[in-house]
Amino acid sequence: MYRRTLITLLLLVAHGAAQGTEISAPEWKLSLVSGRGLIENPLDGREDGETFLLPAFSYYGKRFFVSNLTAGYSLVENKRFYIDLIAQPNEDGLFFQLDKPEVAAGSVTSFVQLREATEVSEIDRRISLMAGPSGTLVTELADVSFSWLYDVTGVHHGSETHLSIDKQYPLFDGAIGWGIGAVQKDTDLVRYYYHFTEEEAGVFARRYAAVYPPGDVTDQYVRLQFSYPIGKGFAVRLAGRYSYFDLDGRLPRFIEKPETLSWFAGIQYSIGNGR
Repeated sequence: MYRRTLITLLLLVAHGAAQGTEISAPEWKLSLVSGRGLIENPLDGREDGETFLLPAFSYYGKRFFVSNLTAGYSLVENKRFYIDLIAQPNEDGLFFQLDKPEVAAGSVTSFVQLREATEVSEIDRRISLMAGPSGTLVTELADVSFSWLYDVTGVHHGSETHLSIDKQYPLFDGAIGWGIGAVQKDTDLVRYYYHFTEEEAGVFARRYAAVYPPGDVTDQYVRLQFSYPIGKGFAVRLAGRYSYFDLDGRLPRFIEKPETLSWFAGIQYSIGNGR
């Protein structure tokens, strides 16, 4: 139960964008939302995540910054364009940890493995740390961001390419923000998270790979968020994200819900001098 709550928190805050920005003095902000949040897990046989508390933290110094799960260092920054080096955990690994099985796949007997593939609900995968360059172009209509991230922890030696368009606008006395994006994940990453190993499926692993060969995938998402102040340090906070998981390149048996909706709603309390 505690593991599910923790990973749900990580996935919810991971949905936000983070990048460096031009500032004159260090800024920080600590927030806590009390309400309800839900992460739909796309994996077959795995439960969704739910939480009633959502923390968030950000710090922006002259060069170094932290925004929830993303840490970075600004190389170039001005009002219209900046380049950063960033690091953040891979989302696919978090989904496996959201409903982690009590019995790992390695404990399944060889006899069972020879007869049929292990259930996806019994499989464990590690979380990888992805790091690399990120660039953002700031315009009046939208902010366009591009990043290329590589597995620096050696979990799968794969990479991700992120492209997103985001913007936040004032609305009444609050703010509304939107974003659309796509994440391309390479074959090494997809093979590790979304295909059976021979230990897990025996001869079926090669048969599955022949019918559904591992390949690059491009996942897409749309997100929307709204905040409205209701007192000093307090605000109403609403956010939602629709995600589509590309099945080409993945073994379809791993994905139960290629389309998911994750959201949270509640009252936020914030301290700090950040925006």
